[in-house]
Amino acid sequence: MRWIWFVVLAACSGEDAPPECKPAEECRAACSFGPGTMPSASLADQARVGSKIPVDHFILVMQENRTFDHFFSTLTVPGQTVDGAAADATNPDPTTPGGTISRFHQTAYCFDNPAEEWSQVHREVNGGAMDGFTAENGLSDPTNDPTGARAMGYFDEGDLPYYYALSRAFAISDRHFASVQANSWANRSFYMAGTSYGIVSNVFPPQKDAMGAILPNLFTRLNDANVTWKMYAEDFPTIGILDETYAKNISHIDAYDQFFIDAAAGDLPQVTFVEHSDMKGGLSPDEDPPADMQVGQADVANIVAAVTSSPEWPHAALIITYDEQGGFYDHVPPQPACAPDETPPDLTPDDVVAAYDQTGLRVPLIAVSPYAKRGYVSHVVTEHTSILRLIEARFGLQALSRRDANAVPPFDLFDFDHPDLSVPMLPPATIDQVQQQTCAQKYPSKN
Repeated sequence: MRWIWFVVLAACSGEDAPPECKPAEECRAACSFGPGTMPSASLADQARVGSKIPVDHFILVMQENRTFDHFFSTLTVPGQTVDGAAADATNPDPTTPGGTISRFHQTAYCFDNPAEEWSQVHREVNGGAMDGFTAENGLSDPTNDPTGARAMGYFDEGDLPYYYALSRAFAISDRHFASVQANSWANRSFYMAGTSYGIVSNVFPPQKDAMGAILPNLFTRLNDANVTWKMYAEDFPTIGILDETYAKNISHIDAYDQFFIDAAAGDLPQVTFVEHSDMKGGLSPDEDPPADMQVGQADVANIVAAVTSSPEWPHAALIITYDEQGGFYDHVPPQPACAPDETPPDLTPDDVVAAYDQTGLRVPLIAVSPYAKRGYVSHVVTEHTSILRLIEARFGLQALSRRDANAVPPFDLFDFDHPDLSVPMLPPATIDQVQQQTCAQKYPSKN
C-alpha cells in the first residue's frame, strides 16, 4: 500500500466503528470500519474527498469475464513495471498424469465460456496455488476441450492494439481484482451495493430488510444525495439485478445510443453507467465469451472517443473494468478482503465452502481522464468496491457495507492537481473480419 494516513480519535466512525481509533490503514486491515462510515473517516483527514476530487462526471464501463493475464500479460509501459504471467507458466494436464499445459497465444477470438462459477473458481485458485484452471475447464467441456487448455490462452498487442495503446496513454492497474470468486451477478452486486446479499451465482438477491424496506445501494445513496445518475444499456441493465431498486428508477435508464448524444451535448449526469449487450452471441460487445473481444474493444473505443471529445472532458473520469475472471488463468492469487456483512454465502451441499473474505482474481482496470497519470501502472490492491468508494468519496456518501467502508479508492491512478486536457492519438480499434465472421456463424445472436 502506497499511502500512510493517520486519523484523529473522532475519525473512526460508522455503525461498526472500532472502539479505539488506530491509523486508518490499520483500521482498514482489521475491517474495523462499517456501514455508514463517511469517506472522510475511513480514508484520513488529508485524503481526497468532496470537491477536492475535481471530477464532476464519472463514466463507468464494466465489461465481462477476462483476467489481467488473459489480456495484458504481455503489456509493456515505458518506465513502468507490469506484472504479467510468464509465457511458459503451466497448469497440470488433466488427461495426462505428470503432463502440463503451458500458456499460449490464443489465435481463436471466440470459444466456449470457461468455468466461472463459485466452486469452479475456488478450485481453480486452489488455495492460491493457481493450478486448477485446466482441470476445471476440462471437466466443464470434456468433449471439446478435455485438457482445459482454453483457460491458459492469452491475447497480445497484435490482437488488442487499441487496449494496449489506451493503457499506455492513460493509467492501468495490475492489482485490481474482482470482488468475489464467483460469476457476474455476485460481482456486480458488490459493485453496486458493496455486498452480494449472500448470492454466489446469477440469481436475484434478497434486497429488503425485515420491515420490507429496500436495503441501501449506490443508487439509493445517489438519489438521497441528489446526485444525478443514469444507466445507458443495450438490453438488460445491470441495475435489474437489484430488481426492487430498478422498478423505482426506470426514469434513470436510457438507450445505449443516447449516451453518445448526451456526451456530445454535454448533458451527462454526475454518475454514468454504460453497458453493452450480452445477447449477440459471438458478436456481443460486452466481451463475455464466446464473444469476439475485438468487437467489444471497438465499442469501448467509441465510448472513449465520446468522452474525450465531450464538453465535459475537462472534469470527467472514465473507468473501464471487467466484472469477473471468467475462468481464465491468472498467476496472482486473490487478496484478503473484508466480509461485507453477517450474511454468509448461500451455498449448496456440493459447493466449495468459503467465505466473502477474499477477492476474486485480477481483472483489467483502466482510467481515462485529464487527471489520469499518463503512462502509469498502479500496483495498489483494489477491487470493485474501491470504485464504489471513489464515488462515495467524491459525493460524500456513507459506506454501504464493511467491504466498501474499508476499501481503498483507486486514487493512485490519478493526479488531481495536474490535469492534462490533451487527448493522445490512439490506433483504430480494428476488427479482423475473418474472425468476426467465424464468431458470428459459430455463436449466433440470442435475440
